[in-house]
Amino acid sequence: MYIVLLIFHFLISVGLIAVILFQSEVGEGLGFIGGGQSIFYKAKRRMEKTLKQITIILAILFILTSTLLFLV
Repeated sequence: MYIVLLIFHFLISVGLIAVILFQSEVGEGLGFIGGGQSIFYKAKRRMEKTLKQITIILAILFILTSTLLFLV
C-alpha cells in the first residue's frame, strides 16, 4: 500500500510541475508555443481555464497523498 501511494504521489507531483510550467504568469498563456498573439483567442482562454482547473485538482490530490503518506 505504501509503495503504491508513493508512486501515485510521485506521478501527481510530476504532473503538477508540468501543468504549472505550461501556465504563464503575465497572461500570455501558451503564447510561447504559437509564437505570441493568436487568432484563436477563445480557444486559448479555454486552454488556460482547463490548465487552471487541472492545477487545482492536482494540488488537492498532492495534499491528500502527502497527508496519507505522513499517516501511514
